[in-house]
Amino acid sequence: MATLRAVVEIEPWADADDAPWPIASTDTLHWDVLDGATAPATIGTVMAALAKWCRPEDADTEPTATEALRWIATSDHLVIAGGIHAADAETAVHPGCCADLEGWRAWPDTWLGHPTPAIERTADGITIRQDRGSQNAVTLATDALPGLLAALREDLIDFLAAVEHWAADTGADAELAAAVVANIDRHMVIRAPLADG
Repeated sequence: MATLRAVVEIEPWADADDAPWPIASTDTLHWDVLDGATAPATIGTVMAALAKWCRPEDADTEPTATEALRWIATSDHLVIAGGIHAADAETAVHPGCCADLEGWRAWPDTWLGHPTPAIERTADGITIRQDRGSQNAVTLATDALPGLLAALREDLIDFLAAVEHWAADTGADAELAAAVVANIDRHMVIRAPLADG
């Protein structure tokens, strides 16, 4: 059975000690799934990357957790480095480098990163390969795509709930935790219903 999952790029942090909260410790770049079961350290890593992205230019000291969360809650632009992971029982295709999750609703007609996974459209659906030279492919039937995207949306809604819980555990009051989640939702358009067809 084929799946589409939202994933985030987790990479080693040279300045992990400067993060305002605990983050995932890793020596290699890898992908983690974003859903309701996402580990707190992974959420911390995603949120630290967001805080770094929207850090005000005049911020000259390392932020407290509350300050960093306020930056995320009020930023006019948020980018989560990640993308959509497509898989079936035999093959997995990861997003390319520099992809993001903002355009997840338009998948596969959105930026997939580079090198861009190879997509072939047929009358019955799409075939996606990690790259043009790969023999292994994930095939998705056209009529399965709406259900796959709906399941991905549910994962992201559950991820938002996990972020809100994480923010509260990190010391944010309920209002700030809700504002962080609302701004992520505003940029990624998670909770809004999917368009038909």
